Amino acid sequence: MRAQHAERGLHGFSLGDFMNDMVCRRAASVHFWDGYARWYQLWMEHNRYHDRIVETIATMVEPGWKVLDIGAGTGILAFSLGAIGCSVTALEPSVGMRSLFHKEATRRGIHWVSVDDRRWEDVSSTDLENFDLIMACNFLHLTELGFVRSVEKIFCANPRNVFVASELGPPGVKVKRQYGDYSMLFAKYNGTESSFAYHQWDEMIEHHTFKMGRRLDSHEMRNMKSQVIFADNHFWIKESAAVAMYWWKKDC
Repeated sequence: MRAQHAERGLHGFSLGDFMNDMVCRRAASVHFWDGYARWYQLWMEHNRYHDRIVETIATMVEPGWKVLDIGAGTGILAFSLGAIGCSVTALEPSVGMRSLFHKEATRRGIHWVSVDDRRWEDVSSTDLENFDLIMACNFLHLTELGFVRSVEKIFCANPRNVFVASELGPPGVKVKRQYGDYSMLFAKYNGTESSFAYHQWDEMIEHHTFKMGRRLDSHEMRNMKSQVIFADNHFWIKESAAVAMYWWKKDC
């Protein structure tokens, strides 16, 4: 999700982190996101990463569509579509992320988006029938199936439309213009801010320690300090991300 990141994806993760096998393995587990949810929320509060993604999807959907959001996270996409009359199911296996999802639902006053707590790998084909749209944002490369097989599973579900957003950076993120009788309608690329803002120095140290699963060494500490900017009473690590957005439609 998430310098580039992988959203959740991995917001707060530099491109160098993707080369760190340990970090990649940690981020690919549901348990990791149970603990990382607090940092994801902090990241969400200080940037508008998803604005262009939401705008792009909103121009394509119609009220009444049945939508599956894979790896829904805090519900930023699911709630946006629910608000315009779509029937959305949010697939989110992490307890920590689902907690944020329900808090956001209460804040927005949206209670008609349903939640499925299964992993994408565990959802059977019979549960994927009759969707107008199946979408995923910065999530498929973190699944046990991997990005390519996860995308193929989406198309095998036979939805009318498929939308995938992914940062450019995570290994194995490759798409095709044609999947069987699905044709790509567009591929759009967007540069967006993906910065982290911390209220205290110790909070920043705690975040990076959790991410790595260990205490930072002296080299990592110096590298992190070199990136920090203090502004507006926050410690900032300024970063940007290049996000690709793809839409396929089933041929008539």
